[in-house]
Amino acid sequence: MRKDYRGGEMAKKDPVDSRIAKRARELEQAEGLSPMIAEACAGIDEYVRASQAGESLEGIATVRVYEVAVRPTEYTPEQFKAARLKLKASQALFAEYLGVSSQTVSNYETGQRKVTATVGRLLDATLASPSIFKKLMKVKAL
Repeated sequence: MRKDYRGGEMAKKDPVDSRIAKRARELEQAEGLSPMIAEACAGIDEYVRASQAGESLEGIATVRVYEVAVRPTEYTPEQFKAARLKLKASQALFAEYLGVSSQTVSNYETGQRKVTATVGRLLDATLASPSIFKKLMKVKAL
């Protein structure tokens, strides 16, 4: 069990915990840091030290690696325009929805500009559930 941020004693004497606790005390005194911030900084110092030494990071850090299983579609100009028409949107309305200018939508449709991955991901989600677009685009009464 680790030393708590208020400086409480550790239940188990682990060399890593001891180094972190010692460094935290040093930081508290030398830098005037709060115990919680000092312990966080000491933990980061220990992680860097162990990483540079090629030591196992087990017990120091939890490392998670995530991979996005689905890449956004790389829309051709024709696919992009077909998607807009399927949603029955003008270039101006589509631009507003996508957070780009009308000129950008025109450039996507003519191939003068490549559809960005961010726009592609939003378009993928929209086409998977067109009701999202309809909910967000409300008709204004004139």
